[in-house]
Amino acid sequence: MTKATQLELDQKDVSISVLLQQLAIPSTKITVTRKKDLAAPTATLPSGARVSGPAAIAKLVLSTAGVHAEWLGVTDAEKGAVEKQIDAALALHKTLSGAGSDAALKELDAALVTKVFIVGNHVSIADFFMYAALYTSVAKASKQTRSDLCNVTRYFNLIQHVVHDGNRVTLTDVVDIELDVPCEDVAILTEAKVGGAGAPAAGANAKKPAAEKKGKEEKKAAVASGDSKKEAKKDAKGAASPVAAPKAAKEAKAAKPEAKVEKVEAAEENLKAEPERLDLRVGLITKVEKHPQADSLFVEEVDLGEDKPRTVVSGLVKYMKAEDLQNRLVVLLCNLKPAKMRGVDSQAMVLAATSADGTTVELLDAPAGSKPGDRCWFDTYKGTDFSQLNAKKKTWETVQPRLKTDGAKRAVYSVAEAGVTFNSILRNDHGDVTVKSVAGASIK
Repeated sequence: MTKATQLELDQKDVSISVLLQQLAIPSTKITVTRKKDLAAPTATLPSGARVSGPAAIAKLVLSTAGVHAEWLGVTDAEKGAVEKQIDAALALHKTLSGAGSDAALKELDAALVTKVFIVGNHVSIADFFMYAALYTSVAKASKQTRSDLCNVTRYFNLIQHVVHDGNRVTLTDVVDIELDVPCEDVAILTEAKVGGAGAPAAGANAKKPAAEKKGKEEKKAAVASGDSKKEAKKDAKGAASPVAAPKAAKEAKAAKPEAKVEKVEAAEENLKAEPERLDLRVGLITKVEKHPQADSLFVEEVDLGEDKPRTVVSGLVKYMKAEDLQNRLVVLLCNLKPAKMRGVDSQAMVLAATSADGTTVELLDAPAGSKPGDRCWFDTYKGTDFSQLNAKKKTWETVQPRLKTDGAKRAVYSVAEAGVTFNSILRNDHGDVTVKSVAGASIK
């Protein structure tokens, strides 16, 4: 089996992330790890070669997908322009977070007067970078600001529909933009040919026909004047008739399963994973002995840098000896509700990685230099609330299936979105938490 390319992105990256999601590249081809304050995106190919830099990584992603070669530019001149505009978008992203944002947006608005896309007459990867640069500013902009920057608004609205074509992108939402923003240059859209798969028709963002707008206004007026109430009463009379009643009952019965599905989906939505709520700490096992009432369990005393050691019960007898645990630094989950295990209260959980076939179990190794009590966290999920987990919210049960070891044998929180795997590394101030040998293992 061919190894996947290992891609490292900054935890705040949007441009390359949405490109990955839009192209639906599977984790068997590219596996993503997010890191805090990463200087530049970097990829390690299966051959061991490394590629770095936004433009180079975007090209790599596109070539891996094997589609939309034109997004890199068709001619040599276009290819050069695409790279130049990627740099411009990255610079704009920085500028928009500072004091010069208004001037920068006005300058871009003027530049877009005669443009549909940022380079040439079709979508390019530069448009994805410009979309990422503009996203927060456009999303937060008032109606008046969007009107003042009508060319930026028109351009962003077009590109966001290219980005979200196919509903594969989940990292960003579609910004609700009023399409009736007055702008002399909207007519440009009706003359453009939108390139690239999934791009909307160029005139799709022009003003809605007056008849359609008038129809909506009349409908609103009808509702306000009570016409809708009359219609409702009329429908109610019809439903009360002997003929209509069985039909209505049948339709109501058919609707029940749908309501049930919606209820289940709502319940699942409430079980959102919160890895930042896990109180993960380094502990030193100072004492190990067999459980007096269970041959498969160890009872350990663990120093967590607190006033007194905690008692922890672990089902590790089958996989390791007591001396393998004695005086060893481990990583523990410390805010589960204490549980009585065969008469002994367990006050934390020692975390270990189990191979896919279940034959190998290895303890998580704390980074060199760690000491009891050092807190660990996942790169993108550094929390502040480490109170005892509420069992009813099933926080641990929701997060645990996503805890794995990656190809570099690091402990990660792994989330697959639109076919792309995003890994956040478990670490502390001294480095990454790892295991000795098992990759692709489940952590629990």
